[in-house]
Amino acid sequence: MEKENNVQKVMPMIMLAFILAGSLQEAFNICAPIIADNFQISSSDVSLISAIALLTMGVFMIIYTALSDFISVKKLLTIGIIVQVIASIGGIVFNQSFLVLIIFRAIQMAGGTCASALLILTATKYLPENIRMKYYGFNTACFSGGQLLGILLGGIFATYLSWKYLFIIPTISIITIPFIKKYLPEDSKNKSTKIDFLGIFLMATLALFISLYFNLMNLKILILCGVIAIIFLTYITKNKNAFITIDFFKNWKYMLVIFVVIIIYLTQGSYSFLFAFMVSKVHQIEPSKISMLLLPSYAISMVIGIFGSKITQKIGITKTLITGLGSMGIGLALGSFTLDKNIILLIIMSCLFNGGFSILYTPVMTLVINSLPEKMRGTGLGFFNLCIKITSSTGIVITGKLLTLDSLQKISIINDISKNGQIYSNILILFLIIIFIALVTVNIVKSFLMKKN
Repeated sequence: MEKENNVQKVMPMIMLAFILAGSLQEAFNICAPIIADNFQISSSDVSLISAIALLTMGVFMIIYTALSDFISVKKLLTIGIIVQVIASIGGIVFNQSFLVLIIFRAIQMAGGTCASALLILTATKYLPENIRMKYYGFNTACFSGGQLLGILLGGIFATYLSWKYLFIIPTISIITIPFIKKYLPEDSKNKSTKIDFLGIFLMATLALFISLYFNLMNLKILILCGVIAIIFLTYITKNKNAFITIDFFKNWKYMLVIFVVIIIYLTQGSYSFLFAFMVSKVHQIEPSKISMLLLPSYAISMVIGIFGSKITQKIGITKTLITGLGSMGIGLALGSFTLDKNIILLIIMSCLFNGGFSILYTPVMTLVINSLPEKMRGTGLGFFNLCIKITSSTGIVITGKLLTLDSLQKISIINDISKNGQIYSNILILFLIIIFIALVTVNIVKSFLMKKN
């Protein structure tokens, strides 16, 4: 009982570290147009800040959860937060180079991911089921809370200070270390199990080169992606101790869920990145006001995220998925037709899109868990999280590249759109098509997905 009480005392600190680390992703998206101007780079290039940070997050989610089998959560959180603080200081001091900026942002995310990776694991490991369930909802709320804080900070720093000082924010998480060291148990174990760093490295390298291909559109990089993919598949086929085995790819139900997830998340990471460019170029709105435009949608997302499990239990997995995707689709359709008409309509679009997306996490997670045998769920969830970050990362890079295409700037799929708004309307239509494909796929395969193993 005392251990449970102590763990509950430290959970708010872990949630604080989660929110602080997650806030910078949205903050840098808001500041992306300014960063592009400061470094005299394209929207395609500046997208790499968010893309590589997301990729790093996905990789380190697997590393932290794998390490937790034999290193205490207490040590992992402490080390992760210290790494984040050191990288944050480096980002403040050495931000004159765009490449160095990307490197420190990636290291910062590598450290900061500890909180988001270990929040649910801490609750599951140390708290009884009736208590831990509330933290599953808080996990989604922390994600939306980080987004909400990020858009506010992005606007404030871009307008009154400088985007360069955004790196200061995660250093606040240093105050959580005394609580972590005092209230979390030290239960490190000496295990012979080794982390499959080579497998994770191959997977991360493949994801990185996929992102680079969409940024540079170089045939040599595409060929290299194919070579790395063959090496990776051969490795996990031959190595029985790989972090993910070939059996996962033979599980058609699990792979179908991953396919649906990839379709859905391709637009999620890209939306706020596109939104910042869209409202600044079409409506000439300053970064501080851009953040205020997104604020209502993230507030709605946070509330919906908290009650996501209750909504899913009430109307069922399939109806929840259809409701979420339908809301996202309606929002994108509204924006593509009216993005240059009235800024209020863009606020409504964001509320529909982000609100719809936040309702999807619980049913998607349920489908992932139900598609895996119990002994494979830990690794399966880790790979699921990695796929989310890889997809979101790739989506941002693709969106950045689309913004530079002359063909999308010269044609207009929707009539009566201003010249400045044509390219953004066209990209929103592409997003809408992706969501429609996800909606059709869910309806076609829903019977198969709902079958229990």
